[in-house]
Formats: sequence, structure tokens, C-alpha cells
Amino acid sequence: MIGVEPWVINVAELKFFGYLADLAGSRKREVTLERAVPLRELLPPRFPKENIIILINEKAASLDSVIQNEDSVVFMPILSGG
Repeated sequence: MIGVEPWVINVAELKFFGYLADLAGSRKREVTLERAVPLRELLPPRFPKENIIILINEKAASLDSVIQNEDSVVFMPILSGG
């Protein structure tokens, strides 16, 4: 039978790149959510509110975007220079 085994826990995966990994405390976090929540509720208070790129399931998002289990979230700093 093909399907999800009952003992497999579905999680949301958060990946942090650059200096954002230092602020988050790791490069990757997996969280189990009991309900859909705004992304900002999962981040530390000192996490930047601007000048970052956020992707949820490979689509542009914001800190107010709601995530749920099985979502993949990527945080990247905005890079600039010449």
C-alpha cells in the first residue's frame, strides 16, 4: 500500500542562509505545527523584519504569511554590491 505511514510525523521545514542562520541558531529547523501559524510567530524576536527574502514552497512570501506542516520555508539575506 502506498501512502504515509501512521508513525511519520509531518513537519514544516525552515532553512536559514547567511547571517540569518546565526540569528536563528541553526541552518535548518523542523517544527511540528498543531495549526497554521504566521511565520513571524516561529522566529526569534531579534530576527530582521526587512531586507530578507522569504520563500514558502518556492513562492515569494512575507513574515505575515501563514505556514502549516509540510511547508518548506527558506530565509535568505538580500545581497547587494558591485
